[in-house]
Amino acid sequence: MNVKNLLLICVLAMGMLFTGQANAAETRAEVPAAAAQDGHTVSGKVVDSYSGEAIIGAYVTEAGNANNVVTTDTNGEFRITLSSRKGSIEVSYVGYKTSTLDVTGVSDLEVKLESDNQVDEVVVVGAGAQRKVSITGAITSIEGDQLRTSSSSLTTALAGKLAGVIQMNNSGAPGSTSEFYIRGIGTFGGRTTPLILLDDVEISSGDLNRIPPETIESFTILKDASATAIYGVRGANGVMIVTTKKGKTNTRAKVGVTIENSFVQPMKMPDFVDGATWMELYNEAQTARGASVGRYSQELIDLTRSHQYPLVYPDVDWQDVMFRNMNVNQRANVNITGGGNRVSYYMSLQFNHDTGIVDAPKDYVYNNTIQNYDYIFQNNISYQLSPSTTIDLHMNAQIYQRNGVSESVNNLFDYVIRTNPVMFPPTFPAQSEDDRHVRFGNAILTDTRTRTNPYAAMMDDHKSTKENTLNTTLKINQKFDFITKGLELTAMVNWKNWATNSFTQALKPYYYRILEGSWNINNPDVYELERIGETGNDYVTESWATPNGDNTFYFDARLNYNRTFGKHSVGGLLMLMMRSYQPANNLPQRNQGLSGRFTYDFDQRYWFEFNFGYNGTERLPKGDRFEFFPAVSLGWVPSNEKFWEPVKNVIDYMKLRGSYGLVGSDGFGGNHFLYFDTVTIQGGSSFTTGPAVGQQWSFNSHAISGYAVDGATWERVKKLNLGIDLSLFRQLNITAEYYKDKRDRIMLQRASWPFILGYWDAVPWGQVGEAENHGFEMSVSWDKRITKDLNLSLRGNFTYTQNKYVFLDEPAYESVWQIKTGKPLDGYRTEGYIADGLFTSQEEIDNSPEQLLGTIVRPGDIKYRDVNGDGLVDQNDQAVISPYGNLPRIQYGLGFNLQWKNWDLGVFFNGSAKRTIIAGNIEVFGTDDRNVLQFIADDAWRQDNPDPNAKYPRLGLTSADTANNRVNSTYWMRNGNFIRFKTLEIGYSFKFGRVYINGDNLAVWSPFKLWDPELAWNTYPLSRTFTLGVQLKF
Repeated sequence: MNVKNLLLICVLAMGMLFTGQANAAETRAEVPAAAAQDGHTVSGKVVDSYSGEAIIGAYVTEAGNANNVVTTDTNGEFRITLSSRKGSIEVSYVGYKTSTLDVTGVSDLEVKLESDNQVDEVVVVGAGAQRKVSITGAITSIEGDQLRTSSSSLTTALAGKLAGVIQMNNSGAPGSTSEFYIRGIGTFGGRTTPLILLDDVEISSGDLNRIPPETIESFTILKDASATAIYGVRGANGVMIVTTKKGKTNTRAKVGVTIENSFVQPMKMPDFVDGATWMELYNEAQTARGASVGRYSQELIDLTRSHQYPLVYPDVDWQDVMFRNMNVNQRANVNITGGGNRVSYYMSLQFNHDTGIVDAPKDYVYNNTIQNYDYIFQNNISYQLSPSTTIDLHMNAQIYQRNGVSESVNNLFDYVIRTNPVMFPPTFPAQSEDDRHVRFGNAILTDTRTRTNPYAAMMDDHKSTKENTLNTTLKINQKFDFITKGLELTAMVNWKNWATNSFTQALKPYYYRILEGSWNINNPDVYELERIGETGNDYVTESWATPNGDNTFYFDARLNYNRTFGKHSVGGLLMLMMRSYQPANNLPQRNQGLSGRFTYDFDQRYWFEFNFGYNGTERLPKGDRFEFFPAVSLGWVPSNEKFWEPVKNVIDYMKLRGSYGLVGSDGFGGNHFLYFDTVTIQGGSSFTTGPAVGQQWSFNSHAISGYAVDGATWERVKKLNLGIDLSLFRQLNITAEYYKDKRDRIMLQRASWPFILGYWDAVPWGQVGEAENHGFEMSVSWDKRITKDLNLSLRGNFTYTQNKYVFLDEPAYESVWQIKTGKPLDGYRTEGYIADGLFTSQEEIDNSPEQLLGTIVRPGDIKYRDVNGDGLVDQNDQAVISPYGNLPRIQYGLGFNLQWKNWDLGVFFNGSAKRTIIAGNIEVFGTDDRNVLQFIADDAWRQDNPDPNAKYPRLGLTSADTANNRVNSTYWMRNGNFIRFKTLEIGYSFKFGRVYINGDNLAVWSPFKLWDPELAWNTYPLSRTFTLGVQLKF
């Protein structure tokens, strides 16, 4: 971490601390005259933090003086005189967490106690909060600390942590965002990802990725119709609610500091062959397809293997040239929380510095090593204007800056794959001290066109990208207890703005090669270079991208009512919502709606809940923009019945619940305004007219690029959920759920309509698709105090999901394999040819069906089954070769935490199952003379070793040579299941904090061994990370 950034954090931390002390001082300035003397009288009321009901008989004790204690009266009120005007009180009651409050200068306060019972804890739900015992929908919640990860990408920590969440990594690049879905994918017509809310405000997955775990109070997943109905159209694919921490009134300022230094090492990088092996394989591929002799003589191969003349006979490990074996990242977080009698606050500042494994030299014209900087600021302030009125201001600011190579890291990996080790060296030595540019190696591909030098591509341009996101929310809460107890109104307005711009510098490289005939093995240090390709530049060019951005305005007003009458508890919520999203250079996109919730509870045994959304979208025509989406849920706790008493010591808690509802979505494909035709001015065909040659005019007709959708309406989801919650021996908690979703009115392009209708490429859209998704999920937790100093907790989560096309508008296919209806959605199945090994002889080829897959078939090529029996192997012989795809049907996680005295140990594993990987379609050589993976050299079919069980078929030079072998087939099908040793952390706590060492992504076990089973072979790898950290508290 550089000194400038460290000083900035320290200055802001001091400012935050000063702000907290100033707030406390302002409150304490209101000390009455009596408090200035020895002794200080404090009055107040103790209430339940959720219901607001008075707690009778709570103990209020002066901190440090156990003899000075009073209890609350029948109204929950108390009055205590402390021995000093500076001091604290401790408030406790059976079943609640003890609260310690700083009452220096405070004479009157309200104390809110939180339940200490896991069943009674308050859980954030849609547009509010409920006790866990009263929840009848499918909701999962964990604390933010459980998502803490040594990576700066929060989304990488989701896998296996939350039942119902399917998370997949696509890249290990710094700052990359993982894909995640709630209960898998249930549609094929548009948006499949969940709604993400930060303190009730929609954010992107990129915003979520950068939120510090220290800032998160809780992370809640809403999964069924009952839980998501309150969010209307935005909640059709589930909802993720991130709630940030808040300060507490009458508490002293507390400062937390986290500093981490991480050592990051790429793992499971693919191995490539050396230069001599590449040359031998090239010769073999050349002769395997009919050539009489290979390109490279044995002398050239031996000279390359000797490594004596690297400029003339190079053997370049491009992966080693381009990438480092390790990089170092830093993270620092400073937060402060506290509050006075009326003001409470929480502020957090985080700094991330991520580097990558790109190994660019720092002494070039610019430093092209990846340098990613994140500055994340969270400010939550609450001010109580009166006993019934509270104002909250939340602000989240994210400043992101990326400096480094302009090429994407995935492109750099692709260049390494496309460049073989023997064609040219990365650079040639300078010819004199006056050389004004780097002499990059290269070779002619065709005519004057040069090949790609990966090292030059990494160096030739530099890019600086800046992104800023400002998310500000103002909320006011007004209680109307003077009208009726439990009634309150909350109004919220939010502004979110995102902006980005980038700046690029480029220096066109000079390419050279050794002039033919100028080098002699007897005088190896003497040679001449000739410049090839286009002339480079000795100056830097600069360019700026057009700034981009968007902004969102959101408003909602919520009328909420909660009241208990003896054994009866009722609750109600009515919410009006309006949202306008303004993308760059486009019209705003708006939707609005009215939603509500009614709850009833009888004697903590029976629950009923009704939710609805009446939602509108501008995507649909007038008269069809609004639709009503209801949901109902029921719950029963038999463990609270009298007949349960005999088994209460074994099953101390049991709840049965179920829900069914209808949810709508407008996140489908097609034009934004579905009721308009889209016309492209002068976008059609051209024609020419005129009286004579030389007097001609050309015209372009207008074109329809999209037709209006007749009868457009909402995509609908019918959601069923059945669940059970169990607590055994007051230690073991189990939650299990079964769900089934049915979608209809899915928007898709009409594939069954023939082109003869004349629509050309403007394929009409229609809402005729149907899909089904069902599954099972379970979470288990066990907490046990084994001895006085030893505590153990276990956590496990399991998710299974399965979907299928119920109806898809398809042409009248001749082949069964082409029909998708009734099969799993794309990504959840694998299609291809059924392979019957490798051909062993020309005789076998002559006696087998003719394979029309683009290659003259030879022994060692893959043999395919003629499925339809027509004597030919073509596209009509494909089939579903696996009911699984690259997206997992099963995802799970298992971990434990062990605490012994001041030491703690945490371990977590996550895994995916029912996955299929296709390891083929890896083209070797080809037009670019590509690099070759080591596993191909180790186990390919060869003419001198015709192994029928070889892992790679007969080699070839061109795409046409190997087209037969690179189609999807069972030959390349591999088991993609894996289990990952995700986290190991050891920590030691002391008076002022904690020190720890953390290991992330330590190992992966899978039947698939060639590369990381979660990623494609040609993407930026995942990394093994070791972190040294310290957490300080003041």
